[in-house]
Amino acid sequence: MFPIGKIFQKINGSFEDILKLVKKITEYFLKLHWKSPRVVLSIVLACIFIFSGGYYLSQTTSAVNIIVNGQELGYVSSKSEAKKLVEEVLSAQAKDLEVEVQTEDEIIYKSIRVPKEEYQENLIQTSALLAAITPYIEGSGLKVNDKIIAVLPNDQAIEEVLSKFIEYQSKPSETNNVISTEIEEKVEKTKVKVNPQELKTIQETLDMLIQGDITVSDYRVEQDDSLWLIARKNNMLTDEILTANPNLSEDSILQLGQVIQLSRMEPFLTVISKGERVVSETIPFDVETKRDNSLGYGKSVVKQAGKDGEKEVTYSYVEENGKLLEKTVIQEKVTIEPVKQVVAEGPARPIAVAYSSSRGSGRVPGLIWPIKGRINSYYGYRNGEFHTGLDIDGDTGQPYVAAAPGKVIIAGWGGNYGYTILIDHGNGVTTRYAHSSKLAVYAGQQVDQGQVIGYVGSTGRSSGPHVHLEVMTNNKTLNPLNHL
Repeated sequence: MFPIGKIFQKINGSFEDILKLVKKITEYFLKLHWKSPRVVLSIVLACIFIFSGGYYLSQTTSAVNIIVNGQELGYVSSKSEAKKLVEEVLSAQAKDLEVEVQTEDEIIYKSIRVPKEEYQENLIQTSALLAAITPYIEGSGLKVNDKIIAVLPNDQAIEEVLSKFIEYQSKPSETNNVISTEIEEKVEKTKVKVNPQELKTIQETLDMLIQGDITVSDYRVEQDDSLWLIARKNNMLTDEILTANPNLSEDSILQLGQVIQLSRMEPFLTVISKGERVVSETIPFDVETKRDNSLGYGKSVVKQAGKDGEKEVTYSYVEENGKLLEKTVIQEKVTIEPVKQVVAEGPARPIAVAYSSSRGSGRVPGLIWPIKGRINSYYGYRNGEFHTGLDIDGDTGQPYVAAAPGKVIIAGWGGNYGYTILIDHGNGVTTRYAHSSKLAVYAGQQVDQGQVIGYVGSTGRSSGPHVHLEVMTNNKTLNPLNHL
């Protein structure tokens, strides 16, 4: 008898398996004598088998079950389709970068036949496959001082990022001849396996380097601390502390032991660049005052309008991330001569003076800048009014220093000047610092050159935070730029 039981045990195989079975049945029948009862029974059983097989084939379909790490995820029609689907899921993780995405998961493609209804109900979902597979790429890590700060597709991408960052910080141009650049930190490239989502593009990495690393630390308030003093201790601005502590304001009273946040931006990389730069600088015009007794008390008339000049200055420099560290003037060339402003003044109206300053020859000592910043307004006539000093830009709460040693003769409110300091340097020379937010000295105090005396503000008649600096000899203002 032909082994019918074994046939039906294999009926769940593929269509090719069933054809092989039919072939075996045919070969078996050919060996038997066609008139024997055994042949007749075998033919009947074969017909039953073929009918059952045909019915089975009509109700089922061949499929491939995708199994990831032992988990059955669903069906696709063929093994080639299954492999293609896995490749597409992996490739989709590449973030449009030319990198090969791989996986170390165990993926099995199992060929089976299943009822058609079951097949339709369990078609594999891309989302399920994506969730089950753990992808990785072999990228190139940008290591700074032994810490990986970004992973890019390859070494060439890191080299391009570094080149762009150096160019951003050094800013070479027709007027800026960059002679050399150097990154201070130890920079390395290392191979690393990461999830494709951790991979950064060249632009993303460059933006990160430019922005810097934000670090936050706690500071415990000490005796006599104030916001500006804490800022000074930590080489920060008051505004930076206020930004990190939205519950505080300039007028907040700090408690001993109170903990506040110090948030600062630290660069990932430091570029030291050396070169020569050519810039155009303003030559402020001088003001010549002539007495004209025909004018009334306190009256003045501009006889000749002043005009600033220009000069072309060539200097060598050393910069750190674009911040000037050293500057040496190589050459100066006047391109436009300044025009002196001539002013006729009537007799001065006698006024009472609330302070007593020294008198003398008026020889001005070597003055230093009270604060580093751009000049917002120069000495001389501006917009129809005579500006008696320099307005130097700054941030509220930023400390400024005495331009020369001397004695404080005024420290307090000065009307339009706001909070004001007046220092007598002897020999008839005084300097005034106006629009302060707070003062750090008192009248009668002796101060040294470079000593912090006040903090930038916008008090009095002011359009924004700055230091208004005046230089006077025997109570007559001079152009500060001629003495700094």
